[in-house]
Amino acid sequence: MKSLRVFLLGIIVLLPAPAFAARLCYLPAESNAEQVLRLHSELMVTAITCRAGSRGQDLVRAYTAFTHDNIDMLQNAEHTMIGYYKERFGGDGISHLDVLRTQLGNEAGQDVADDSAPLYCRQFRDRVVTLYYDNPAQVQKEVHKLAETRKPQNSLCRRVASANIGKQTP
Repeated sequence: MKSLRVFLLGIIVLLPAPAFAARLCYLPAESNAEQVLRLHSELMVTAITCRAGSRGQDLVRAYTAFTHDNIDMLQNAEHTMIGYYKERFGGDGISHLDVLRTQLGNEAGQDVADDSAPLYCRQFRDRVVTLYYDNPAQVQKEVHKLAETRKPQNSLCRRVASANIGKQTP
């Protein structure tokens, strides 16, 4: 009986961590990917809500062009999140990505509701046009700025975050 327990304990020790419990935290790439998708959702809600920029620009057209111009970045973010969801929940990860996209859109819609559409549009409508004309580096700066003000769905993994700060205790 003792040898069976030792054998089972040995197997458990050798199993990878995901076999025990799914990783709940984000790696930096996953956190960034969520923020890219958040930005995209916010731009969509702004375009649909406001319809026109301060100079009469068609925001839906600008949003569509932004999506087209940044499709590689958006697809990479989606693939990163799908990989995270596959690891965490199994399956194909797409249904969890859909849930995330819905949550992000709802959060952006709540921002509109909290401010009122006219006030929200006065503050944010030109962001769609600006980001459409920005280069990918500027868009990534906007993603990083967003990360400073919007909390991701999951926190960064402590070990990874600590390793980047100077090997603080996990």
